[in-house]
Amino acid sequence: MNRAITGPHRKRSEEGVALIMAITTVAILAVLLADMHETTGTAFAVSTSQRDALQAEYMAKSATNLTRLLIAKEPAVRRFVDPLYRGATGRPAPQLPVWNFVNEILSPFCTPEDQRDTLMQLGIDFGDTVGFDNLPGECHVIAVSENGKINVNDPLFLDGERARNNVAAQLFSLTGGQLPESPYDMLFTKEDETGTLTTRIDLVTAVIDWWDHDIQRTDFDPGAGTTRTGGTGTEDDALYQLRDDPYRNKNAPFDSIEELRLVRGFSDDFWATFVEPIPNDPASRIMTIYASGLVNINEASPQVLLGRICSYVPEVDLCMDPLEGLKFTQILSTIRQLLPIPLFSRPTDLLNFVEGKGSEKELYGMLTGFLGEDSELLFTPIEIPAEQRTPLARSFSSSASIFTIKATGLVGRSQVRIVSVVNFHARWVPPPPNTGRVPGLGVFHYYRMN
Repeated sequence: MNRAITGPHRKRSEEGVALIMAITTVAILAVLLADMHETTGTAFAVSTSQRDALQAEYMAKSATNLTRLLIAKEPAVRRFVDPLYRGATGRPAPQLPVWNFVNEILSPFCTPEDQRDTLMQLGIDFGDTVGFDNLPGECHVIAVSENGKINVNDPLFLDGERARNNVAAQLFSLTGGQLPESPYDMLFTKEDETGTLTTRIDLVTAVIDWWDHDIQRTDFDPGAGTTRTGGTGTEDDALYQLRDDPYRNKNAPFDSIEELRLVRGFSDDFWATFVEPIPNDPASRIMTIYASGLVNINEASPQVLLGRICSYVPEVDLCMDPLEGLKFTQILSTIRQLLPIPLFSRPTDLLNFVEGKGSEKELYGMLTGFLGEDSELLFTPIEIPAEQRTPLARSFSSSASIFTIKATGLVGRSQVRIVSVVNFHARWVPPPPNTGRVPGLGVFHYYRMN
């Protein structure tokens, strides 16, 4: 016969059950607390990241807009500098490349308060400024003139045969086509990954066929510097169909510089040689798809200037002799490093330079006075035929109007980069049926945020 548990035995049993329940409760509460802590911590981290990303985005937007404002105000800065430039050179001051110094000029707007010691040492006093005491992060800007590069897109202000001839001649010359033996020949003597051999002329015509509006293949005659369509059938769409991801010719202007990768002949080697020698550095680019077709004499690299000159007068020694071309590019690069100011006020100043004309205040006269007329460092002046001088001068410009602006905002661990292309050209008009003129801060051709 069982008897009920009484006395000390029952009390100990109840205490054991209570202990188990208490331990279980504590364990459940610990799990709930850990889950709550993880959820709250994750939400806090996500919120902080989103806050930093939003602040970084607006830091980048502010840097972009301040750069546009700086470029728009360049004429006012030029008027202040003009008397000094006239006194030194006897010529009016050309457009000042303020965009080359935009990161330094905008540093007060992009530098957190605890990192301004260097700026204070330079004499910049923030004591009376308003709105600079709580910057959440920092920003960096790179602005590059697109007018200093060879345009391979449909030119903004040229149409039809003139547009095709303009692009074909300068692209052929840039790649060394006028030289008897070019150092770039090896780029056009090997097959690509699809087993296709692309010559210079194939590459030139492939670029034009990509953006022209017809479906006929373009022919290019390097000797005459002219193009025509419909001579050899339809465009080379079949070559693009052999790719892993087949596609066809666009038959419309390029929308981005990366789109050049789709064109026949734009291999990695060609890209690293002629498009963007330094990866992700827009300042190093030699080609563009945004410019109007005119080359800025003060912003273009010596290689681009030589290519444009040789596209008009390919038979001169400066274009036919690689040593003379090397002297030209080296001497001009050295001068720009020593004198970081615009060297030419107008296109004819550049033509006078390559022809060895001008007074002692002109660039070539200064060089001969400093180095001596028989110096081996100087290239031999050329003679530009009278019938080519005016068209060549008109293919150059002394001002920049289209810019790539690369602004980066940094807040905490968040980074936002905005890459935009802004057009300030006075001749820009909105597409029909709209009317108007270019805004004071320019109009965006391209805008991308990463």
